[in-house]
This record gives sequence, C-alpha cells and structure tokens, in this order.
Amino acid sequence: MSLGMYFIRRILSLIPFTIGISILIFFLFAITPIDPVNSVAGLDPNLQRNRERIAESWGLNDPIIKRYWDWAFPMFTQLDFGESWTSSGVPVTEKFVPFVGNTVFLFGIAFLLSLIVSTILGIIAATNHNSVFDQMTLFLTLVGFSVPNFVLALVLQISIIDWSNASIRPIFLTTSGTEIWQEWPAVITAEVTMLVGGTAFSTRLVRSQMLNVLRQNYIRTARAKGLPERTVVYGHALRNALLPFVTVIALSLPGILSGSAIIERVFNFPGVGRQLIKAALEFDLPTVLAVNMFFGTLSVFMLIVADIAYGIVDPRIKF
Repeated sequence: MSLGMYFIRRILSLIPFTIGISILIFFLFAITPIDPVNSVAGLDPNLQRNRERIAESWGLNDPIIKRYWDWAFPMFTQLDFGESWTSSGVPVTEKFVPFVGNTVFLFGIAFLLSLIVSTILGIIAATNHNSVFDQMTLFLTLVGFSVPNFVLALVLQISIIDWSNASIRPIFLTTSGTEIWQEWPAVITAEVTMLVGGTAFSTRLVRSQMLNVLRQNYIRTARAKGLPERTVVYGHALRNALLPFVTVIALSLPGILSGSAIIERVFNFPGVGRQLIKAALEFDLPTVLAVNMFFGTLSVFMLIVADIAYGIVDPRIKF
C-alpha cells in the first residue's frame, strides 16, 4: 500500500474516532450535577424570572439523546457548533476559531524546538557518557521535568513584570485580542515555559535510547570496521534510537496539547486554551464542547501523523 493510500485510510478512520469523542464529551457534560441556567443567570433577576424559557431555548428539557443529536448533526454536517449561551446570538465558532492559529503557532513552535534541542542534547550526552556535560544534562533535565509548567509560568511572569517597563506589564494583566505579534513578551515566555518541560522529558528519553543502542553488537561491528564515529552515531545508532522516541512522543502529544491551555491562561495568551477556560468559568457549554472537540480531533490527527513518521523512520514498516 502506498503512503498516500495509507494516509487516506487513516484520515477516514478519524470519522468513528471523532464520533466517539463527541459522544463521550457531550454525555460527560450532560450528566454533571450543575444547573446550566442557574450557572449562567447567576443573580440576575431578569434571567432568573425567565428560567423556563431559557431552558427551553437551550433544549435542556428535551431527552438527552435528542439533545446530542441536535448538537452533533449540525456540527458534523455543517460545522455548526450552535450559539454561545453567554453571548446571545454569537456563533460558537466566532468565540474560538479566530484563536486556533495562535494556539497552533504556540504549540507547533514549542514542539519543534523541543524535538530539535532534545535530540541534540540527548545525542551529545549519550556519546559523552558520564562526562561533566552528561551529568549537567541529567541534573538540568531533572529540574525541568520536576517543576510544573504552571509554576514555571508564574515565576517567569512575575519576573518579567518586575523587570519590564510599563508598556509590557499590561500584556500579562489585561484581556488581550487575537494579534499575537502585538504581544511578543507573552509569546516568548509562553514558548520558553512549554519548551522547558518538553525538552527535559525528550532529552532524557533520547539519551537513554541512544545509550541502549550504542551498546548493541552491530554498533561494535561498525566501529570495528573502521567507520567514522559520525557515521556510526548518525547513520546507524540514531535512527534505531528514534523508534521508541517517536512512539512515546506521539502518545504524549494529547497531554502536551491540553496542558497548553494552562500556559495560555497564565500568560493571557490569545489562544483556544484561554477561551476554553473562560467559557468553562462562565459555563458556556456550547463553547466548551466545541473547544474540546477541536482538541480531541487534533490530538487524534497528530497520532496519525506520528504513525506515518514511525514508518518513515523504520523502513521495515510497510504501509
């Protein structure tokens, strides 16, 4: 089977996965013991007097199966996620779609930099086993892996606010728009925060896999034949060391992506994650469902990309 046909088959497999994600997300939120009308209405007397009308307009009086169908059918057929509960008449897509590109940018740059930096550090540490560089790498990656992202984010934020001028401080303290180029301090610090945790984990993984491969008999044979060390490391050891690395990274992608929401909220970064947390606090259920569908579908798609990358790295795998 060609790579193109394999990719098409995997894309088609997204359909049942996406339907399953939608069922799981919708019913989990539907069975929560929270009154959506009361959560949105709060203490507003006008809204409280119209509780029944609001519940009827939101379809909360319908059976749960009908509610799911009324939500899912337009979503899958027309990409219509409905209207926001907290912004009357505003489509849900207008509340998160403008921020999708920012989140993809933030996550994509951090992910690519993490792969590049961790691969380089892991190879150098493994080829200089027990050296000062190796021990320092182990220590720094342990620290980076142990510190929670939100703690590091808060430390960086407080430090920059204390050291920066008056033009930078408001970026971290006020509600931002959608133009990330106007908010470069938040972008840089958010990227650094995501890079530290991802690089620490990936570096230790690459180092351990490289050490394991470099002890194999075929590596000793390659060196005994007089091959240059660069050819041994990069031509023979690295590709085999990357096989489990690709698998682990692929499985950790959904967690990394969902964790970016916390980083966006801390740095007030105009991304989908910030909109998700804002919608959750306001109990804007249609927006929460739409954003969770976005994260779930994107995570499954990235796993498909990782499967293809695994086949490219290991020529023994046939599509």
